[in-house]
Amino acid sequence: MVSTDDAERYVIGVKTEVAIARVRSRVAALHVELSRHGLRVATVSERVPGAELFLIRPAVSDADEPAPEQMVLTDLDGAAVPETPGSDRALTLDAEIHAGLYGAESRIGAVVHLESGHVAAWAARGEAIPCLTTAMADEFGAAVPVVGAPGDGDAAAIARSLADAFGSGLRAALVQHRGAFVVGPTAKDAVRAALLLDDSARTATLASLAGAAEPLDPDIASRRFAASQALRTTATDDRR
Repeated sequence: MVSTDDAERYVIGVKTEVAIARVRSRVAALHVELSRHGLRVATVSERVPGAELFLIRPAVSDADEPAPEQMVLTDLDGAAVPETPGSDRALTLDAEIHAGLYGAESRIGAVVHLESGHVAAWAARGEAIPCLTTAMADEFGAAVPVVGAPGDGDAAAIARSLADAFGSGLRAALVQHRGAFVVGPTAKDAVRAALLLDDSARTATLASLAGAAEPLDPDIASRRFAASQALRTTATDDRR
C-alpha cells in the first residue's frame, strides 16, 4: 500500500518533470527569437517553478535553432544536474551569474544576458543607457545603469552587484565589458524587455549623434512606470 507521503512525493515529482519540459521548450524557442532579431550572442535562462533549478542554454549549440533537449538543467550552485538531457554539454561561462541571481533573489523567474547589439556597445563604454522615450519609461522607469566594478571578472561578485540592483526594483543593468542583464517573472517577459532595451539603446545611440540628448523628466518616467506596472498587474489578475 502506498503511503500518503509517497503519493505526495510522486505527485510533486510528476509536476516538476512537466514544469521542466515546459521550461525547456520555452527557453529553446526564445533563443531562436533573439537570434532572429540579430542578437545571436545571448543567454536565456528560466527558473523551474517549485524547484531550486533552472534551464539554460549550453555553451555551444549544434544548430541555429537549438532543441529543447539541448538546454541544461542546472542547480542553484551553477552545476548541471547529472543524467538529464543536456547534462553532457558544457555550461556557458555566465551560468554561475545566473545561478547567483536565482539564489539571491527569489522574485527573479528568468534572466536574459545580452552580449551583442546596441546594449553591448553602451556596456563596453561603461555608460548608462539614458531614458529618452516613454516606451523605455514604461518598461524600466529610468536610465539603465552600469553596476559592478569595471573589468571585474569574478562571477560571484557580478551576481551580487546585479542582485542588489534587481532587489531594489531595477529590471535591467549593464556590466562593463559583459553586456546587459535583464530579469522578469518568465523568460518570455524577460526576452520582451531585453528586445525593448536593445531598441532603446539604438535610439539613444542615434539621438546622441546630433549631440547630447535630453532625457525624459524623471518624474514623468517614474509616473509612467508606476502606471504601466499597475496595468500589467490588473491584466494578470483578470486572466486568473
